[in-house]
Amino acid sequence: MAEWLKAPVSKTGIGSWSIEGSNPSLSANLKEINMLETAIAAASAAGKLLKQNFGTKLDVNAATQHDIKLALDEQAQALITRVILADFPDHCILGEEAITGNQQADVRWVVDPLDGTVNYFYNIPHYAVSIAAQQRVGDRWETVAGVVLDPERDELFTGAKGQLPALNGQPIHVSDRAELSQAIVSIGFFKNEETIRKSLVNFQNLIGRVRKMRLMGAAALDVAYVACGRYDAYIEHGIKLWDICAGQLILELAGGQVTSAPTGEAHTLDVRMWNGKLPVEALVQ
Repeated sequence: MAEWLKAPVSKTGIGSWSIEGSNPSLSANLKEINMLETAIAAASAAGKLLKQNFGTKLDVNAATQHDIKLALDEQAQALITRVILADFPDHCILGEEAITGNQQADVRWVVDPLDGTVNYFYNIPHYAVSIAAQQRVGDRWETVAGVVLDPERDELFTGAKGQLPALNGQPIHVSDRAELSQAIVSIGFFKNEETIRKSLVNFQNLIGRVRKMRLMGAAALDVAYVACGRYDAYIEHGIKLWDICAGQLILELAGGQVTSAPTGEAHTLDVRMWNGKLPVEALVQ
């Protein structure tokens, strides 16, 4: 059993995933380290809950053609919220399931308690917990700490401003692949007709030009996989901020690049995330 699963929730670290000594520091300050440790504690608590319930009978709160909402989504977010607000009671929580805390705060936490809910419901062991902390800088938000936890593979991706990004405490970096013909590209198909149509165009444009395309159903892990060099790029239209916020920080710290554009819907983006070496103009039409 993974150390994060066995250990009690604590701000000072989860078993072997304690920040101290595990992730070479560049210039991170104590505040960012503390927020990263809180993010690890919150993700670990939610990951334990999700792993314990994986494969069991689940209560469905809502279902559409392309999505499912589980009672467990809300339970996991409530658990994450309790851990974060216990350490930072004046902060805001912007989550997929709810917005809580002080909405005027200069720090907000962007939370997806269960990324890959449909996978989870169908007993596909590919899902994640994603938590990021953002600092208000003028009229924008800067992500300063983030974690993506894969409970089924016992993999914890971490990043904080001024630190090297890590997978289970070991530094990670994007791939060196620069040729599209050698690349593995992940693509997401979001939940409405327009975004599906756009993604189909991208899929058709790329499928004959890359080594492989991947559609895995958990955006947070897609981005983390680009960050550690498993994938070379990830693209999606209409993705939500909480799906990619933590992963984007980890990716950029790992040497990757990101372009994103708001769609006009709140917290919704069209994104390209890649290793910084592939020809970006080839990734979308």
